[in-house]
Amino acid sequence: MRKLVCGILLMGLSATHAFAVLAEQIVAVVNGQLLFHTDILRNQTFFEEGPDVENLVNYKLLLLEAKQFVLSPPQEDAVDLSLKALQKKFQDAHAFENALKETGFTLEDLRREILDRLWVKQLLQDRITFFIFITDEEVGQYYQQRQSDFAQKTLEEVEESIRAILEKEKEETRIKEYLARIKSQANIEISGAGRSNVR
Repeated sequence: MRKLVCGILLMGLSATHAFAVLAEQIVAVVNGQLLFHTDILRNQTFFEEGPDVENLVNYKLLLLEAKQFVLSPPQEDAVDLSLKALQKKFQDAHAFENALKETGFTLEDLRREILDRLWVKQLLQDRITFFIFITDEEVGQYYQQRQSDFAQKTLEEVEESIRAILEKEKEETRIKEYLARIKSQANIEISGAGRSNVR
């Protein structure tokens, strides 16, 4: 009798799990990997990304690239530091715990996600940021074109800020070019629900 009850309980748990999987809304498939609406919610909650499916697709493509080409995995202490910085974005420990519950994340799930994002960060540093160089001519030209924006400050006073702006602009452009290149070789399917979120 005890074995029968245990068997029924296990069947019930399996059915519940299967229902939960089926009930989860698939928003896209990237190279055979399913992406869910919950993934978007987690990105918004913990990493301040927008609700667009395209953001999630881009991230997953970069992660696949990172796992293929980044030779040295991120260190655990880097994960610890990133986790502490992320927790500080919440009002208190209670708010952080609530965010975990609302998104179905465990702390270990979140650590794995942070680790993946560090992989992507390393990929972008190795393949894009490392090769960005801003010339003095570019800084000077930017200053001349927007001199009125700098409240009569000299070029020397704002040079560092201008260099940072130009580096960011180049980085964004090159990331878009990089994504376009890997997207052209990827198998991406956006579901009906996902398309409504893609701009």
